[in-house]
Amino acid sequence: MVMATTQQQPVQQIQQLQSTNPVEVYSALRTIKNAIIGSNAKKTLYYQLQIIPHVSSLLALDDTDVQIRVQATTIVSSLAHKGEDVAQQLVDGGVMEALIGQVMPGTDAALMEASERALNALLGYKATRMGAEEHTHTMVPYLLSIITEAKESPRMFEMRMHARVELAVLILEKLCVTEARQFTVANTGAMDLLAPLLQRGYPRLQVATLRAFAALSYENMEISRALATVAHDGRMFPQLVAELARHSDADVRLHACLCLANLSRMRALGDARAVLTVAVPALAKLLRGSDVPRLQVIEALGYLCHEDAEIQMAAKNAGAVSDLVAILAEIESQDGADFVDHARNVQETRAVFLALGTIVSAGEECRMRAVESHAMAHLVRALGHSDDGVKAAACLCTQYIVRSVPICRTHVPESGLLRPLLALVRSSATSVQEKATAALINLLPDFSPLRADALKEGVVDVLAQLVESEHVTIRRNALWGLRNLLVGTDDDTRRQIIEHVGIARLSTLAQTGDKAVREQAAGVLQNVTAENEVGAQAVFDALGAPQVVKLLQTLLASEDSAVTVHALYLANNIAVRERSLCELIVGDRGLLQTIVDYARSPVSEAAIGALWCINSIASHRADGDSDSSEPRFLAQLEAQNVQSVLETLLGDPGLCLGVRDRVKSCLDYFSSPAI
Repeated sequence: MVMATTQQQPVQQIQQLQSTNPVEVYSALRTIKNAIIGSNAKKTLYYQLQIIPHVSSLLALDDTDVQIRVQATTIVSSLAHKGEDVAQQLVDGGVMEALIGQVMPGTDAALMEASERALNALLGYKATRMGAEEHTHTMVPYLLSIITEAKESPRMFEMRMHARVELAVLILEKLCVTEARQFTVANTGAMDLLAPLLQRGYPRLQVATLRAFAALSYENMEISRALATVAHDGRMFPQLVAELARHSDADVRLHACLCLANLSRMRALGDARAVLTVAVPALAKLLRGSDVPRLQVIEALGYLCHEDAEIQMAAKNAGAVSDLVAILAEIESQDGADFVDHARNVQETRAVFLALGTIVSAGEECRMRAVESHAMAHLVRALGHSDDGVKAAACLCTQYIVRSVPICRTHVPESGLLRPLLALVRSSATSVQEKATAALINLLPDFSPLRADALKEGVVDVLAQLVESEHVTIRRNALWGLRNLLVGTDDDTRRQIIEHVGIARLSTLAQTGDKAVREQAAGVLQNVTAENEVGAQAVFDALGAPQVVKLLQTLLASEDSAVTVHALYLANNIAVRERSLCELIVGDRGLLQTIVDYARSPVSEAAIGALWCINSIASHRADGDSDSSEPRFLAQLEAQNVQSVLETLLGDPGLCLGVRDRVKSCLDYFSSPAI
């Protein structure tokens, strides 16, 4: 009987919220508040009993008593901590508008403080932050006014005042989720107002302020550069933050490093010493500790090292590579164990592979350190992980490590990498397949010992199927892999690629669609015809002479220099073969003129490609193979003033060495006794 009464109490309390007696409503709210604070089970119970519409209604009424509002607002704050879905329901119920109304001037102090805490809790999720767009212009001036009032108050050094300022700064940080809102906050003078808070000596307030600066400057070059010029107490902002990166409090050090990472990524630091000598060692040390969430440290290190070889080398020298691999070993040792947060381990594993991939993306020494730390074994095992995010991150890390020719030749063959990678290439989620195909590209060049094994595993058929993928990146990667396979390959493999993919399909892909796909398809056509007797004829057999000429004209008219370079070498590969094939190029005056014009291109790769083509055309002799006879196509070349073009180029003192050497080789055909 007592149990039944206990179970009925929450229902009765919810019903009591509809009473017309304010005392009963207040009593019910206070009881519910005390029950749910600190109890996820009670939050779930009252959530299921539809408490959200009741508190939303109470807050929406203009005549609701202040004490009732305080209790309802505190319930909102507690419920918001339950999760994003609950917080979003509160926002959808109009709670945020009510809370903002409760922080306006003249509001009861207790209600104002409760409302600020509730707003901070509601904005703890990406979805609710993004949904706060319409309230940003109202909230920002209010939040900054709290900081301004605190600076002018004799109570500034009281803990209670610091707690309120901290809360205002945390809300400000949560509002900076879009570029437009970053500028809204920055344009109100927030940077100069926040900077003094870094020196207050209260770690919680310093962390909140650093988080706000990090959110304000994230991926925003203009604000990052403006922030680098902010000064306080005779010191510039980067100097203030570098000092905090040496702070005794680990959380302060972490968030100071995040600020430095943002400024570094946006090239806002004139001097990188603060990053190399302070931020990188600080993050490496935090990796080995347990004072702050390790996931945040790993992500911060990866972000800091992105596309900066010097910082990547500093991370390697600080021991970060070995430490990251050690974290993988630690996590793997916990597989299947009880009382382990496996969800967190998955997040950390993914973050480690992304950070490790970033650090090894540019430098050979960093890659070698990863291999020497036994990263390959962890990578191979991660390719079979149950989580797609981990598999994709492992593929990305693999892609960068196998860029190294020595590693690809020595450590990769014995690692067992190929089969699990091919399995992901064949069948996996799109996000994984994109990364797996990108990694496979680096295993297929002619220097790779795994190329032969990949061919035995049916890689040509796999890539040919992926050429038809609806996803642009996968289609591009498949073509790139085929392009690598064609370098230095045998005629059987070349015929297999031609048969499985089709010249007509390659021609279509090279002329239409996404830029990256066009570039790779043109590259495949170039390599199909390079240094062999099979490819050029296959192109003509599949397309016919008029379509081949049209293909070359289209590719040479491209605004993408990479495509035009491939087209020039494709033309060269055709011209250098049979005289009959060369005649088709020379016979089209417009096409020949275009090729000659490219010899004067400011893009050296294009100029060299055009000169090779001219060289191949001139190499055909009137009397077959006799070196003493004049060029077979001399009249056509003279009609284009080729000799004059070459001589003008040779007289250019600024001509790069590669182009100059090729010009000299071409001129040899025009300076022989026969001419």
